[in-house]
Amino acid sequence: MSRLEGGFQPARITAQTFTGLWQSSLKILGRLFCIGLVLGLAAAVAASWAILPLQNPRLAAASIVRISPGASGSDIAALLKEQGIIRSELAFSMAVRLLGLEQNLKAGYYQLSPGMDLLKVMKHLEAGQVATVRVTIPEGLTLDAIADRLAAQGVVNRERFLTLVRDDSLIYGDNSPIEKPTRSLEGYLFPDTYVFALNQPEEEVIKRMVHRFVQVVEPLKETASPPEGFTWHDIITLASIIEKEVMVPWEAPLVSAVFWNRLRINMPLQSDPTVQFILEEPRKLYYSDLATDSPYNTYKYKGLPPGPIASPGLNSLKAALEPADVDYLYFVAKGDGTHAFSRTFQQHRQARARYGY
Repeated sequence: MSRLEGGFQPARITAQTFTGLWQSSLKILGRLFCIGLVLGLAAAVAASWAILPLQNPRLAAASIVRISPGASGSDIAALLKEQGIIRSELAFSMAVRLLGLEQNLKAGYYQLSPGMDLLKVMKHLEAGQVATVRVTIPEGLTLDAIADRLAAQGVVNRERFLTLVRDDSLIYGDNSPIEKPTRSLEGYLFPDTYVFALNQPEEEVIKRMVHRFVQVVEPLKETASPPEGFTWHDIITLASIIEKEVMVPWEAPLVSAVFWNRLRINMPLQSDPTVQFILEEPRKLYYSDLATDSPYNTYKYKGLPPGPIASPGLNSLKAALEPADVDYLYFVAKGDGTHAFSRTFQQHRQARARYGY
């Protein structure tokens, strides 16, 4: 017997056996490769599907999405999925983590569309490309009317805006161009076209409009100054009255001349828009309104009212500084947007009769 007699007998591996084992291993590896390939392709297809836009970019309608301060990547993913902007919460969350954007997605209001792919959505949020709106503030609007227009466009909260424009800490803050005493920023928010972010902080909106006012007025201060006894606040106040009285730009210096001529002889301005300013809602004036007891009523009180009654434009500001060289004391609307100007009360009465007053 051999030394292994009665013990374990090792199998003899012949060339044929080895060949069979090798072929079996190759078959298994081939199957595993095919399975891996299929899974890889499936994952690639799934990933591609997840990052593709939900809709055709040409047909998709954008919507406003609010990303709250402190929102996590998963919070944002859930919101975007709920709003119908992305296909997959999981894909968005994983992409945010892999790209290290968790702490870089910025809060704000965004204009997003299901026609945007996942990467484009993330780029918007990372760059802080918040939704903006173009707002035109025409000349002659009051603070209330400006607040209405900005609130209607989603720029500000109306109530907070109106509170802040009457807040002394904002009116007379550091580097403020506003002269005391001013009860509000009436007249100091310059009428212009602005591009604001949706839901932009009201303080920023106000400061930007005041800054634009300064940009317009400062060059005027270099070439002109108020008459003796008057301030720049008076000029802005008069300009606001001119703005409300005038419909055609070329009449502004004439209307300005009428008011300056009256001021010089201590004659009441008797401007209807100053009485309109007192009323809670714009409406037709009645003779009883002219007796309203208010310092803004220029029928009842001589001189300028305490402050502007609207936001004047550049044309009215220039007219307040440079009135026409005429001796008119009266004007009456002709019904076509222009006025008839008179030197005497008798001429004024004739003009009123001519135009149906």
